[in-house]
Amino acid sequence: MTRSAGIVLRPSKKAMKRFGQPGFVVTDKLHSYDAAMKVIGNALGQETGRWKNNLAENSHLPFRKKERAMLCFRQM
Repeated sequence: MTRSAGIVLRPSKKAMKRFGQPGFVVTDKLHSYDAAMKVIGNALGQETGRWKNNLAENSHLPFRKKERAMLCFRQM
């Protein structure tokens, strides 16, 4: 297992303790997700598709908007 797979594995295990084993996990096609899912035992439950990750990516948009606003203060 690589270092980046370990980084992905830590929050996944924490979420599994709280919510249980997921039926499927939607991720992008990063190889560290694939390695972490093999360790968990959910390699077949990983879905990677062209538009499947849009919900997760769009949830970050308000946070990115705040980051851009704060960037103006740093540049002054």
